[in-house]
Order: sequence, then structure tokens, then C-alpha cells
Amino acid sequence: MTYKEEPYHLRYRPIFDAIKELLSNKEILDNCTFEFNSLSHEGQRIYYEQYNGEWWERVQNSLPRLAKVLSIILYSDATTCDHLGKSSEHPVYLTLGNIISWRRNKPDAKVLLGYLPQLKAKTISQKRSEGFRLAKRALYQYSLDILIRPLLDYQSDGFDLKTDNDVLWCYPFISVMLGDLPENAALTLTFNSANCSHPCHACLVEGDKLNNAELSDDQIVLRTTGTMKAFVDQGVAQQYSLHDMKNIFWRYP
Repeated sequence: MTYKEEPYHLRYRPIFDAIKELLSNKEILDNCTFEFNSLSHEGQRIYYEQYNGEWWERVQNSLPRLAKVLSIILYSDATTCDHLGKSSEHPVYLTLGNIISWRRNKPDAKVLLGYLPQLKAKTISQKRSEGFRLAKRALYQYSLDILIRPLLDYQSDGFDLKTDNDVLWCYPFISVMLGDLPENAALTLTFNSANCSHPCHACLVEGDKLNNAELSDDQIVLRTTGTMKAFVDQGVAQQYSLHDMKNIFWRYP
């Protein structure tokens, strides 16, 4: 991307190369689970790993009988690279929800997927301009789209995951996007301000009610793909603290 005659580059590797690197580690592969496993104790459901949860159960039931879920976890955060704070990078890392959590928390169970380009303003007034903010959001979304776009090729039929001992028919899903509050706001294209009317990136509860622990379930409306897309299409996005642009994640299951 070129902004104000300054080129910006996305440095990355194909997402399936990163997944192959993870699963080429035999110890990691031996601690992977590709089957849904419901746990309970004294009649109550227990949630321990991703593959014990309702999301995995729902996705598994949507797939053909012999197909497996490949759960992709991505996380990113802008990081300062020196003690003076003069240089920074924006890395994106990948791991898998199939890996049992104690093993997934070890350093070698996470691989670098790429570095997101960071748009830089030359002046304070440019940094505060709406054009700069729009370009920054567009660059962020487009860069992530390039990183994960190959997953769409296997949305309908899945792919064969070859291991040392077997071939697994897998469907890839992004299960979790991890980040801090500014990162989550950028992912969901919501306003990054505590003073806006709906400051939460996950729900539509008004700001002055977020600390109300007595809210009932029907009072908590989640920010789903359908509702956010409808707000943008209807031209009422700003009323719900949502930026008026399409989110690349709307295309992903």
C-alpha cells in the first residue's frame, strides 16, 4: 500500500506453512486432539479444553461425519523493539486449539505468521485526520485478509492433513483472535474509546450499564456478524459505535 507517497509492505508467510511447522513437531502432534469430547461431572457439563466446548460441538455437527475440526488461534499486538521506544513491530502469531493447553502454552507451540505494516503520520494534524484513520483501518483489515484468505479455499470441502501415521480430513476454522482492547477494537471495527455510547467490542450494552452485574441475558445483545453487517448496510453504524466499513471477517465461518 502507498500512503502519502510512502510504501508499506506486509511481511508474512503462507498460513498453511505455519501450521505445517507446528505439526511437524512430533511431540506437539502427539498432544493434539481432533475429536470433540464432551465432559461432565455429576450431571454438569465441564469445559476444560476447546474440544470440550459448545463451539467445537456446534462446528463438528455442521461437518460431514468423518471430517475433523482444525482450530486456528491467532493473536497479535504492537511491540516495542528497543528500550527507547523508537522502533516497533506488529507481529501476528499462530497456534492451534487442537493442542492440549499445557502443551500449547510452551514457547515452541506458537509460530510467527507475519508482521503487519504500521501506518505512520508525519504530523500531529495528519494523525488526527479522518483520512489517516480510515487508511489505517483499511490497511489493518486488508493485511489480515491476506494472511487468512487461503482458509476460504477449504471452506466447502476441507483438505487432507497428512501426518506421520495418518491422513485427516480437516476443515480449518479461526476459533479465537487474541489481543488487547485496542487490538480487539481494530479487529471488530468498533470505536476505541470509553466515552462512546457502546464501548464494548463484543456486545451492544450501553457504556453506563456495563458495570451492572444484574443485567439479564435478554438485555445483553451480542455484536454478531449479521447485526453489524445490517447496521453498516442501513447506514446507522455510528449509532452503535461501529465504523462504517465492511469487516473482512464477515466472510469467515
